Amino acid sequence: MRLTRFEDLPVTPWRNGGGVTREVAARHDAGAGSDFLWRLSIATVNADGPFSTFVGIDRTIAVLSGRGIALRLPDRTVSVTDHSEPFSFAGEVPVHASVLEGETTDLNAMTRRGWFTHRMRRLHQDGTFSIAGVAAETVLVFGGRTVVEGLGGPLAADPFDALVGIAPGQRITVRPEPGAPTYLIEFFRSRGEQKDSKERPETPMS
Repeated sequence: MRLTRFEDLPVTPWRNGGGVTREVAARHDAGAGSDFLWRLSIATVNADGPFSTFVGIDRTIAVLSGRGIALRLPDRTVSVTDHSEPFSFAGEVPVHASVLEGETTDLNAMTRRGWFTHRMRRLHQDGTFSIAGVAAETVLVFGGRTVVEGLGGPLAADPFDALVGIAPGQRITVRPEPGAPTYLIEFFRSRGEQKDSKERPETPMS
C-alpha cells in the first residue's frame, strides 16, 4: 500500500493533441495476452473528440475538476460533471466527448472482461471515516486535501493523489477537507467467488 502523488505521475500526451493521460495504477499479466487486466488513470481533456475503442474492456469515468464533458453514445447523450455519479459503459461503444467549458480532468477505470470487474463510487462524507478493503485491490483517489491514516502515521494527500494497493482486510482512515469527495475504486477478480457484480460485498465504512 502506498500513497501516489499526482504531480509525480508520468504524463502521456494524446496523439490527437486533445489531452494528456497519467496512469495511476495498473495490473498486467502476460498470460492474459493483453496490455492490462485493469487500469486506473487520470486524463486532462481540453478538446472535443472521439474516445479510443477498447474491445473487451468495461469502463467507468468520473469528473474530478472542470465543468465536465458530454458523452454522445449511439442511443443517448450523457453529461458527466463533478457533481454527477461515475458513468460506466463498454469500451466497444463509440463515444464522442465534448468538453462543456475550458478543460476537464477525469478519473478513468478500465477492466478486461472475463478477468476483472470494477466498481467506482464517489463518497461525500465530511469528517473522519474509515474504509476496509474487500476487493482484490482497492484504490482511493482524493478530490481535495485529505489526511490519511493507516500507513504507519498520518499523511497529507493533495488533490488527485491516490492511495494504491489496499488489500482485503486492510483498513484506512481518511479525513477530507469539507466538501471534498473521495473516490473509491475496487477491482474484483472475475475468476472466483465474485464473478457477478451482485455478489460483491459492500466495502465497510465507518
